Amino acid sequence: MLTYSFTHIISISHIHVSLVGHHRTAAFCAFTGCRLADMTSDLLAGRHGHGAASPNASTSKGVGDSSVSGSSSKALGEEEQSVLDETTRILSTRVCGSPAVDGYAHVLPKCLEQSPTAQWWSAYYKGGGKQQDLVVHIEKRSDYDGLAVFWGIKNTKNSSAECGAQCLAHQPGIIKGPYENLPCNAFAFCPEDVCFEPDAHTHTKGDCWLKFTEGPVMPEVNMRGDLPDSFRSRHAKAPKTVQWESGVLLPPGVPLRNGTWGPRWLW
Repeated sequence: MLTYSFTHIISISHIHVSLVGHHRTAAFCAFTGCRLADMTSDLLAGRHGHGAASPNASTSKGVGDSSVSGSSSKALGEEEQSVLDETTRILSTRVCGSPAVDGYAHVLPKCLEQSPTAQWWSAYYKGGGKQQDLVVHIEKRSDYDGLAVFWGIKNTKNSSAECGAQCLAHQPGIIKGPYENLPCNAFAFCPEDVCFEPDAHTHTKGDCWLKFTEGPVMPEVNMRGDLPDSFRSRHAKAPKTVQWESGVLLPPGVPLRNGTWGPRWLW
């Protein structure tokens, strides 16, 4: 059974990284159907506000401006807000089940390709949206679940920001495999010499896993923050605190929420 939004995860730090204003505006128009010229005029006239995409996010200025154009409901027109609300709903939806519920044995790529999340990405691309214009959200001390669209072992990066940048650059179809038609919308990065995971692999510093997940607004969380005694009693090598850093890609103005506990939490 999945458990939603425990109080203790509210305080977990998020890092919200976004792109410069022109690219944010172009991406927003790609999925709202607005004209870029109109949006630019509104921004210059001060008719669109700036606010954090994630309500509990701290910000990192290292990769562009950390504010998100049009994320305040008071600043948006009714039609634009309606599109944002619908996009948030679509990207919170999961129809193919939890991949890890039976050790990934039941996963059906076709179901995932036809899922609301994958169909949103397909429509976004067809409408002129670019992967690079999506917003990168990073949460430290967390491990998000997902299906690997790019294998992480020996895919070495220097930081979670670099891992997120690779996710932004990834395009469906370039890596052959069962999930080749799916976009990258989630990732996990190992910042320490060894990062614990309750699986058969050894995960070492710099490993960057590119993933697809349904409902990236509400990612399935494998581990987060301080690990309780109940978890560590099942896994003798588990650390006191999660070592991984994870993230998702979302459209500008769509918030990252606390997510749900995935089945791996109970492994």
